[in-house]
Amino acid sequence: MCTTFAKNINGSWYLGKTRDPVEWMRWDDEMKLFDTPADRFRKWIVQNPNPREDGFYGGINEKGVAFTSTFVHVSELQISYIRKPYVRLILDAETAEEAVEIIGSFKPEIGGNMFVADANQCFGIESIPGKIFVEELHKEAVKTNHYLHFNERNIEYDNDPSFETWTKTRYERAQELLKKAQTEEDLIQILRDRNNAENG
Repeated sequence: MCTTFAKNINGSWYLGKTRDPVEWMRWDDEMKLFDTPADRFRKWIVQNPNPREDGFYGGINEKGVAFTSTFVHVSELQISYIRKPYVRLILDAETAEEAVEIIGSFKPEIGGNMFVADANQCFGIESIPGKIFVEELHKEAVKTNHYLHFNERNIEYDNDPSFETWTKTRYERAQELLKKAQTEEDLIQILRDRNNAENG
């Protein structure tokens, strides 16, 4: 499952995302340059490595606008942000503010916890069917697989009761590490952290 974070270090915003843990995920599967004639060398897309699923997780474009997200399943009618072409359209933005406008324009709303940033601004977004919450961030923030601003419950908890505890302990651990982080290397160490790995 996913842990995402945002932090400003030395005047620039950084976004991070990790899957906690997914043993079969390899770097070569996960990173792909979006290389169509219209987009060649303009967007770096993080794609779903599962060939049976069709989708993108996030990315960054040539303007430095970055997007990352994690799905929070609250309705059978909910649309996941990983479905094409959402991430690609978000990364058409020239600024983080424009990316927020693009996300807000999707009907129906794409579901999940999201961060979008450029070098100067960062926004945290939560979206469920019929509702969207947007806040400009001025300090570090973490999002996992539960909402902070909506009461809607992740229906995946019904399939695995330990998941509800796990999403919250991952949230707390990432918050703890993010507050201490002062460098890019510190952020990389957060991505490597396995204190709250599913089996350990």
